[in-house]
Amino acid sequence: MLVVSTDPAHSLGDALGMRLAASPRRAAGRLDAVELDAPRAFARWLAANRRALGDVLEHGTWLDRDDVDELLDLSIPGIDELLGILEIARLSESDYELIVIDTAPTGHTLRLLAAPDTVAAVAETLDALQEQHRIIRDQLARVGRAEASDRLIATLAAQARDGADRLRDRGQTAFRWVTLPEGMSLAESEDGIGALEAGGLHVEAIVVNRVLPDGAPCPICDRRRAEERRVVAAIRRTLGRGRAIVLVPAELREPHGRRALAALGRVMADGSPNPAIRHRPLPSAISHPPSAIHARARVAAPESIAAFQGASLLFFGGKGGVGKTTVSAAAALRIAKADPTRRVLLLSTDPAHSLSDVFEARVGDTARPLPRGPRNLDVRELDAARAFANRRALIEAALDEIAAAFGAGAVSASGGKASELAKLAPPGIDELFGMLSVVDARGAYDLVVVDTAPTGHALRLLEMPDAAREWTQVLLRVLLKYKSLVRPGQLAVELVEISKSIRELQALMHDGGRTRVIVVTRAAEVPRAETARLLARLRALRLAAPAIVVNAVTMSPGRCARCRATAAAEQREVSALGRLCRGRCAMIEAPLAAPPPRGARALDEWARRWAPN
Repeated sequence: MLVVSTDPAHSLGDALGMRLAASPRRAAGRLDAVELDAPRAFARWLAANRRALGDVLEHGTWLDRDDVDELLDLSIPGIDELLGILEIARLSESDYELIVIDTAPTGHTLRLLAAPDTVAAVAETLDALQEQHRIIRDQLARVGRAEASDRLIATLAAQARDGADRLRDRGQTAFRWVTLPEGMSLAESEDGIGALEAGGLHVEAIVVNRVLPDGAPCPICDRRRAEERRVVAAIRRTLGRGRAIVLVPAELREPHGRRALAALGRVMADGSPNPAIRHRPLPSAISHPPSAIHARARVAAPESIAAFQGASLLFFGGKGGVGKTTVSAAAALRIAKADPTRRVLLLSTDPAHSLSDVFEARVGDTARPLPRGPRNLDVRELDAARAFANRRALIEAALDEIAAAFGAGAVSASGGKASELAKLAPPGIDELFGMLSVVDARGAYDLVVVDTAPTGHALRLLEMPDAAREWTQVLLRVLLKYKSLVRPGQLAVELVEISKSIRELQALMHDGGRTRVIVVTRAAEVPRAETARLLARLRALRLAAPAIVVNAVTMSPGRCARCRATAAAEQREVSALGRLCRGRCAMIEAPLAAPPPRGARALDEWARRWAPN
């Protein structure tokens, strides 16, 4: 049996309590584990197929071999999901009887599962580029045997077809959706499972993790239990039809290491309802406040935190499930309220947007104020694919114009469109064009607050400007090389504008006075380990990370034995997080709220109770 992590910010090794690599290692008994390294996998794939791929691009375009080689040397943003599915296919040919895949959070998992269609589109595009060369070879040169480039295209098409068939075959592939007993997680689950079903992929079971078990009366725990029961009932009523529902009880300490995970696996195998979480009846009227928030006497509301003050761009990043959206929404709300003259934009770049859920209001791709929020705060959920599509049409038209100037030999026989090249754009290029929206927005706003995707893909986004600048510079050099033959025209104009925007974004992001990355985490061992890696990577990228927000901290446990034990474990983790900072970043604790804050009013109240560590 093999367990595979496809998340760029791997936590599988942290959970197992061992160091993993890009090749399978023995974890326990007959269980192997591996954390896929997408850049390394792509380098290996390219080394094996570089000549054949180069032949296709040289045959089907006006580019010469030097141009093609320069393009193939570029880094490929967004290759994670594409290579993830190819690597899984390669591993499935091994002797493992079962492969369990730990995926990235929702938005990028959906991309991973759509990767066979992406591979199919790449194969189709390469086939279109190769077609004219194939006609000349077969009809004029009278050479009928397949070349390496033809075999590459056939292999990609077969891998795409086999991958799609395997994913949709219930006899070979089973999907388990893991969620939390929280309203936002329910909304994300509804969207994610709906997207999978629309793609012909069936989710057989839903695992509800960290369900609070029975216990003595407690102001915080009773509120949490009431909210969790409401969410679990909603899951059974909507998503649970025809699916198994497995409830996993919350542990006092996050399961870590092979022994603890094996015990958790036995609990899950018992099925549902889980005997550990058959709650005692709650009183019909709970006498605690509608949202139980316990905090300390000292407070540090977002507008008073030095790490937030004076910034023009604030990124909030961290592991999936730690509450980045809630923290970034509360911060943007409080900062806007503190200074009504300051224009603030809250922008979500996570493909699985949650701003609509946290504000309980409709949020779309057009920036607009919240119905009950400050008038100087606009909110937007970025549609990265749409941002790329708007520019792609212009780029495709320019490519066709250039090909036409070179003559029929530069045009694909599959319909005469050199714009086929645009279909080979890197998988993450839409996120780049989405990021350029940040530059565009700066003219209208004093502060842009960015709610990012979880760690691995947030880092990809933060690294994207450097990779994109490489791409635009190489393309511009290619155009200038041929300027005596063809006027670069609109494509050059587009590339110059893109390059200028990227340069502005690079300068902005590396200016610690204007741009800061706020790391959001929780006081538990696995999130702490990922936070340590994230901080190290941010420092390597020369990005300012002046604060850590530790979310959902049990600040006033009272007499509840469970809360007291939880608070003690959390403070050990908070101390360890403090050692990561070493005086270089502030530590802010955001209190546990039951239920979690939703809506502008609740977010405002919750953020007023943040506390300095």
